[in-house]
Amino acid sequence: MAYSTILHFVPVISTTSSLWFAWDQYEFLTLFRKPDLRGLSNELLPSYFTSFFNRGAPRVLALLTTTVISCGSILRYSPSTILRDSAPWYIAGLSFALGHQVFVPFILPSIQAIKNDGKEKNVAELESWLRVHTWRSLTVDLAAWVCCIVAASKSLAHD
Repeated sequence: MAYSTILHFVPVISTTSSLWFAWDQYEFLTLFRKPDLRGLSNELLPSYFTSFFNRGAPRVLALLTTTVISCGSILRYSPSTILRDSAPWYIAGLSFALGHQVFVPFILPSIQAIKNDGKEKNVAELESWLRVHTWRSLTVDLAAWVCCIVAASKSLAHD
């Protein structure tokens, strides 16, 4: 398997990981919304979410950066014969990965409110964050993943 062939798998792997991580975030954080845990969740969320965000954000940025750089490298260095049908898909995958950042202004207020301990409002802020997170995951993250899979499939069919 040639180096260029392996490179076409990198954005597929990074977008798959990004989407999986988004799903895990949703699954683990929705536990704090359980009605019988609401009081305890309001108390625990500032500490938990601060740690969670400080550890998770660099991972998300690393995955997005990997997608952007690998798609850009493929577009820059692959022969035009390989990119004939896949270039628009790589451009779209790269664009959707960058689109993840468009949601930052919509989630930042909830992140700050939870980290600053909004007391009885922490679960409500988490719910707000989860709504935006879900929309982001089902739009730009899912679209980036699909585009990178289609792009790699089309590229490898010409390799």
